[in-house]
Amino acid sequence: MGSIRRTVAVLSGTVFFVMLGISIINPAVPQYGLSFGATEFMAGALVGALPAARVFLDLPAGSWGDRFGNVRMMRLGLAIIVVTSTVAVFAFDYWVLLAVRFAEGVGSAFYVTSSLATLARTIPPEMRGRYMGLYVNALLVGQIVGPVIGGAVVLAWGLRAPFAAYALLTGVGILFVTFGLEPSAVTDGGGRIDLKAVGRLLSDRSYILVNIGTMGAFFARAGLVSTVIPLFIALNWGASYEQATVMAGVLLTVNAVAALITQWPSGMLADRRGRKVPFVTSLVLAGLVAPFLFFAKDLPSAIPVIFAYGLVLGAHGPLASWTTDLTPPEIMGTSMGLYRTLGDVGFFLGPFVLSGVLYLTLDPLGHVTIAPFLVAAVWLVVAGVAMAFARDPVGERMRAARAAGAAALPATDDPKD
Repeated sequence: MGSIRRTVAVLSGTVFFVMLGISIINPAVPQYGLSFGATEFMAGALVGALPAARVFLDLPAGSWGDRFGNVRMMRLGLAIIVVTSTVAVFAFDYWVLLAVRFAEGVGSAFYVTSSLATLARTIPPEMRGRYMGLYVNALLVGQIVGPVIGGAVVLAWGLRAPFAAYALLTGVGILFVTFGLEPSAVTDGGGRIDLKAVGRLLSDRSYILVNIGTMGAFFARAGLVSTVIPLFIALNWGASYEQATVMAGVLLTVNAVAALITQWPSGMLADRRGRKVPFVTSLVLAGLVAPFLFFAKDLPSAIPVIFAYGLVLGAHGPLASWTTDLTPPEIMGTSMGLYRTLGDVGFFLGPFVLSGVLYLTLDPLGHVTIAPFLVAAVWLVVAGVAMAFARDPVGERMRAARAAGAAALPATDDPKD
């Protein structure tokens, strides 16, 4: 138990610092792109460039983690993020920044996939919901603090400064991984993707349906929250790039606070009752709330809506726990790589699709219409409904245990006898 808690603590501390850095730059990325004269779609592409790289590397990263050790892959990924974020500080045009964002995705693929694989291998199935909930909560705390800090950093030092902060915080994460974790076990496999393992996972209908739901959640997170809302503020509220970054930072923080409130209880409920009810309900309700974000006219009117949106979307809990429930232990690294690949398809499509819809449906005054909010809403609802048809191993075990317990109860005598 002690080694489990230590591993969870180190990984949670690392993801806190990394997500703190990511959250510092998130409100600034679209505005940084616009400052180079980019269109709204091109600004959205900056958000989508990072997951675009991960789509191609998540799966190999999982296999390389199995072959070379997940701790080593985490250190390499974090080092790449430090270097690329430093280069972003000195970007002199849009295309350099786009290339840097893509390169950041390489480091992110190595780090995130290996981190999740380490977590999944360490925690027993019956404890995954709560311990992965701790990991996700650490991630969310970073998301809470980061956007507000990012806004302050931009006001003090400009749109480039958040990338310097990201590099420094990721460096702290390297120290955590280097000195806090034992070297992980490696396997003989040449670092190649295990195509048989991939085929085995993709032949499981439930595995695919659960990851469709994951894609939906990530689509909305990257496309609606990190891309559309910052652009919506700049174009519809008449804010400068710096002001839009600050206000977007406030809304991203409120969203993360709300998600933190429901994330941990959802993980506990998922462990006790099964994954399906909280996860499916969360995505469907988030889809119903999303269109109301469009009707916010200023920061005070947007805060309660984004808070409600964060509450319902946070209730999906740690999505990776359902995927790990469906994965044989011996191919966990490959599964986490595939999980990240499919999730990053959502992270990639969200910014590109929604910024494209936003750009094509601007009104004659250059204002954002409700169209991207409606597209996000439909995507979330469809993803949630798809998850409802997936097998839920934890829920099945809990129902079987309750049925066995009920059958074991002694029959009561009829009071009339």
